[in-house]
Amino acid sequence: MAPRAGRTRRIPVYAIVLIVAAVGLAAYWNGLKAPFIWDDDPAIVSNPTIRSVLPLSESLSPPLETPTAGRPLVNLSLAVNYAAGNLDETGYHVWNLAVLIASALLLFGIVRLTLAGADGRLPGDALALAASLIWVAHPLLSETVEYATQRTESMMGFFFLLTLYGAIRGRESGGWLATAVLSCAAGMATKESMAVAPLAVMLYDRVFIFDSWRDAARERGWFYGALAATWVELGLLMWRWPRSTVGAASVSSWTYLVNQAAMIARYVGLAVWPRALVIDYGLPRAIGVTDVLPQALLVLALLAGTVVALVRWPAIGFLGAMFFLTLAPTSSVVPIASEVGAERRMYLPLAALSVLAVTLARAFVERLRAKWPARARALTLAAVCVAAVSVAALAARTTYRNRDYATPLTLWESAVATRPHGRARFALATEYVTAGRHEEAIAQLREAVADYPDARAGLGAELFLLGQRAEAIDVLDLFIGANPSHPNRIPARILMGQALLGQGRIDEGASQFSAVLAADPSSVAANQGLATVARIRAARLLEQGNIAQASAQAREALRLNAGDADAHNVLGITLAQQGQVDEAVREFQVALRINPQHTQASRNLERATALAREHAK
Repeated sequence: MAPRAGRTRRIPVYAIVLIVAAVGLAAYWNGLKAPFIWDDDPAIVSNPTIRSVLPLSESLSPPLETPTAGRPLVNLSLAVNYAAGNLDETGYHVWNLAVLIASALLLFGIVRLTLAGADGRLPGDALALAASLIWVAHPLLSETVEYATQRTESMMGFFFLLTLYGAIRGRESGGWLATAVLSCAAGMATKESMAVAPLAVMLYDRVFIFDSWRDAARERGWFYGALAATWVELGLLMWRWPRSTVGAASVSSWTYLVNQAAMIARYVGLAVWPRALVIDYGLPRAIGVTDVLPQALLVLALLAGTVVALVRWPAIGFLGAMFFLTLAPTSSVVPIASEVGAERRMYLPLAALSVLAVTLARAFVERLRAKWPARARALTLAAVCVAAVSVAALAARTTYRNRDYATPLTLWESAVATRPHGRARFALATEYVTAGRHEEAIAQLREAVADYPDARAGLGAELFLLGQRAEAIDVLDLFIGANPSHPNRIPARILMGQALLGQGRIDEGASQFSAVLAADPSSVAANQGLATVARIRAARLLEQGNIAQASAQAREALRLNAGDADAHNVLGITLAQQGQVDEAVREFQVALRINPQHTQASRNLERATALAREHAK
């Protein structure tokens, strides 16, 4: 017999936890040993502030211009991982998975509380569980588990959901309101996207609890004020750790907004059919509205539908509003110059879509049950089976996606195969270089420079290593010329200087090393380069018979690089020709200590020694 209307079946809490955790583990069991990739290097591998949890003044002070800058709680969590397992990647992924599972449990709690009045024919607990399982198993969230640094998104999402959960439970206890405010503050210290959390709480209250904004403000105005006060904290964090890539002048707000039309449409498509996922969508492109007109019309239609739903079906409208509200900080008019899109941005928006999908499915099943009451039990069983199959299919797809993260090479190969652009090709070329596949690396780099000019640095380096110095010089010259004063040009200048020396263009090579020293006086490589220049000049002067100047240049070479065996050899020759045989012997001996295989120094030592004996007679 069907339960009476108004009764609610409750699934035991321990069962909910076990089911959600089991689905999470089933989806990610094969990805917990994934290696560090991309931004994991500055955030984890080379981040000195996570080397110890204490003092907190250090672990809560991430370096500027890193993925954890302005996100001290994320940096602290990485310090905890480091303390537990050093650079063992597994611990970092386990933390990320635990955050995802905990967030899914919060989502379950939010939906269950919201559906507390649902009738017993399709219990609120079952709907909440279905939404949570779809969300936790969905491949769109894989980046927040497999890409260790992107816990910035999942931890922010956890605190966002905890804030909303605490706000809902706050009608029962003031302690929950305090929890919501503290969670909101913690979220602000995790990622800037948390800025919309106070607005989400107020909108939830208006849709599900209060009849008007006035009633909401009268009863909970102080609470909203406390939530809004966390914006001050966020402002201070953004001031302390500014990001050069956010609001960058290189990308206009309009250009970024037009790009987001295409990205949001893609996010929606991936939410429905999650195939061909991408780790890097590249940089914003200079495009017009006509280039993305179909996608823009889709986004506008979804926005219009959300507005209409907020008026006619507020609960549905709330879910649509949550989709756009939680996407807004990263996918609207505030340019993020470093990336046009990222699947991790769908962490919270996908939660709204998951609940929306389950809600619409429930309404559809209810209509069928009303039309065929005799088949109500069969229809309910069919709905449960469809939900279970959907969750299983999503989890299977996630395990399949995890295989791309097995190595950086497989990850970037999948990225280039799915969405080829310059930066992805550059990253793939870097992995090819590491694997010793230099010809394939050069092929990718030649493609990359078309829309990612910085790839010229890698192309020039590869050409140099393969002995193609003339082309290497041309490529590096273009790279340096685009922005000669930028610090990242220093390695390119050193490489170009070495290539110029290899072609006998000594003065041009010297100018490159001098430019490096002007920007970085402590550069060892530049000093060594100038030492090589002085040694080559010494050898040429020696050939021309200018012994005094050759000796001076050899001494200059050794001043810059005392470990240059060739310079010691040249200096020894000049000394011998000036009659300073004993000093020459010492220079040849030093050259051989540095390089015992130096045949010229060995022969010169024999001659100088013999000459010294003759002089002794």
